[in-house]
Amino acid sequence: MYLNILKKDLNRKRAMNIILLLFMILATMFVASSVNNIINVTTALDSYFEMADAPDYAAAAMNKNLVVDIDETVSQASAVDRYATENVLFLSSDNFIYGNEDIVSKGSNLVHSDICMNYFLSDGSILETVRPGEFYMSEGEADARGIDVGDQLTIECNGARREFVLADKIKDALFGSKQMTLTRYIISEEDFENFLSAENTEEYYGGTLVYIYSSDMETALPQIKPLVDNSALTMDRATMKFTYVFDMIVVGLLLMVSMILIIIAFVVLRFTISFTLSEEFREIGVMKAIGIGNFKIRGFYLVKYMGLSIIGAAVGLVLSFPFGKMLMSVSSQNIIVGNQSPVLVNIVCAILVVAVILWFCYGCTGRVKKLTPIDAIRNGQTGERFRKKSLMSLGKSRLPMAPFLALNDMVSSPRRYGIITLTFFLCLSLLLILSATVSTMNSGSLAATFGWADCDIYLDSKIIAECMLEDGHEKLEKHIDEMEQTLAEHGIPAKCYQEMMFILPASFGEDESNICIYQGTGSTMDMYEYTAGTAPQNTDEIAITRIAADKLNATIGDTVTIKTIDGEKEYIISAFFQSMNMQGSGIRLHSDAYINYVQAAASVDGTQITFTDHPDSREIERRMEEIQRIFPDYKNIRTCAEATADMIGIGGALDAVKSLVGVLTIVLAALITVLMERSFIAKEQGEIALMKAVGTRNGKIYAYHTLRFLFVGIMAVMIGEIFTMPLTHLCIDPIFQMMGMELAVDYVTDPVEMYLIFPVVVLATTTVSAFLTSLYTRKIKSSDTANME
Repeated sequence: MYLNILKKDLNRKRAMNIILLLFMILATMFVASSVNNIINVTTALDSYFEMADAPDYAAAAMNKNLVVDIDETVSQASAVDRYATENVLFLSSDNFIYGNEDIVSKGSNLVHSDICMNYFLSDGSILETVRPGEFYMSEGEADARGIDVGDQLTIECNGARREFVLADKIKDALFGSKQMTLTRYIISEEDFENFLSAENTEEYYGGTLVYIYSSDMETALPQIKPLVDNSALTMDRATMKFTYVFDMIVVGLLLMVSMILIIIAFVVLRFTISFTLSEEFREIGVMKAIGIGNFKIRGFYLVKYMGLSIIGAAVGLVLSFPFGKMLMSVSSQNIIVGNQSPVLVNIVCAILVVAVILWFCYGCTGRVKKLTPIDAIRNGQTGERFRKKSLMSLGKSRLPMAPFLALNDMVSSPRRYGIITLTFFLCLSLLLILSATVSTMNSGSLAATFGWADCDIYLDSKIIAECMLEDGHEKLEKHIDEMEQTLAEHGIPAKCYQEMMFILPASFGEDESNICIYQGTGSTMDMYEYTAGTAPQNTDEIAITRIAADKLNATIGDTVTIKTIDGEKEYIISAFFQSMNMQGSGIRLHSDAYINYVQAAASVDGTQITFTDHPDSREIERRMEEIQRIFPDYKNIRTCAEATADMIGIGGALDAVKSLVGVLTIVLAALITVLMERSFIAKEQGEIALMKAVGTRNGKIYAYHTLRFLFVGIMAVMIGEIFTMPLTHLCIDPIFQMMGMELAVDYVTDPVEMYLIFPVVVLATTTVSAFLTSLYTRKIKSSDTANME
């Protein structure tokens, strides 16, 4: 009996059953691919670091200021399980000349031949050896600079010169993130020895990367403290992971997309099942009239939905694999994101969807107990109503028929249209959040949050390597003065300044930590932003980030000690500032304070220039071209916004995510509109036939059905615009706070994109989809008034 009833039901209500099947397919596809992506995202870094054999602690020591024996120090540390070292050369951008003159080397660079970690090639294999004349570099950095396999590179160091060709791009777990100021170049042992053979190269440019593996780093750190104190850069595993925070923003947004897709899938599925079953009052009444019990009636529907859900889950399972890959295709190129058992996860999710569908069905069929045979005659109504069906009255309304009926439906069934509004709102809100985030990251407004002074343009400094010596500060001051004088001679009034970075031990009482220390040359202390206290006035005063202060348990007014190569020096904390560099841990020295530049670890993104006559953006662009002519050796001249975007390094990936979400929003809006409208037409067939019987034209029926979804879309857009900024602060602010930002983010929006393009796209998609689907009502005739099916 079940099979005969089921077969007839599937044939008789083919349209509704197909719609329901499509929603089941979508739900399975969304849930399976999204859960798989969530697993990928949450385990990405841990699995990546394990595959790369990344150390638990890494230290980079420069020979020019190294006063400890690395092998002796580490080998005597009982808590160290094993360690490895790579001999390196620390080189500046001046040492690199690319075959394509438009490609510019930036920041500090490491060159070595030893391979002590796993570096992954583009085909997924591990780099084993390097042939002479070839070099390898991280994929993210190569793509950012526009470097392709086969491009030529010349490295010059202390009189030695070698030419190389990029053999392949690698994934480098230690220095592959955008947050790292060091770029790794791996060359052959023969080429490396050629550089070392030059006089004084090893002494002034050489150094060592130390990889330490320990199951108890808390015990190991005090044992290797001499190495830590003499290192220009140190990173524990947490810091290594944190350098990928911007990359994880991308996969985190994919996680958000996945969660929203899951919510949409189940909300729409729950609504569709409930909506479909509400139309079965006639059949249920007839079955009760012939003596079929509640349990058997509910069993019939469970069998029906089990059959549909199994088919839908099977199709959705197959589609979930390519759909999941599409979602993850925009994830960061700097890390390896992958799940070891995607098939198993997707199968489990498909089974879960079937179980949830049956649970929804069982809950919805609970109304069977309340229905009686008389409901088959009364069309599911009891005939009793003790309140108005709608707040609107046709007699009192001045609206035309189509908009009145559309609004009346929405007011009469707030839950039904509220669910549709919610799905549109979820899709649109994520798109608007991404728009605000991308616009902010590309605007330059975040420059101050990195602890930098504001400026108009940046250009890569050419003398940083020369300044990382004992008399480096004086050389840098002279260079800055000469640059300002040269610009003035060409009619460009400007102030130039340069940031240098040191990593030194700082202590307060018994608390001690290696902290990134900044000092500006050419700048004044009032050019920086402070969140509390007053700017350092004297050379023995400093500003400190709250994260660094918490490490030392210090606050404003306390005196901290910084250990330098020339001995320990005491400084008074006068202010707090915020910085998204180095996990938000930093100290800013007074511009006139003495510090030996032989300890310098790197410069901060190049020389900054502020035009003192405050020109507009067009004039700044003209001056950039003029400065390029004045200083032809400076290839990488950027605006503040461009430099900030380079520092963050994920603008392109976020744009890709935004584009993906935009496409998904359009597809989902169209799909949901089509399926919902088709469901409404199936339910309202009798009412549509009655409207035609009294002379209503097809055009007005199309308008009535289309306006319902247009009004729903307008509501979703209005709610989305209202809640965009609160949701952006809620979702994105914690990410910036993790990086060290103390104050709330001042988001920048693109008004055209935020208030025109995206809302219009959603409304146009909804309207067109509803209109095209409403054309199906042409097939309904006035003679169908007796057909309530």
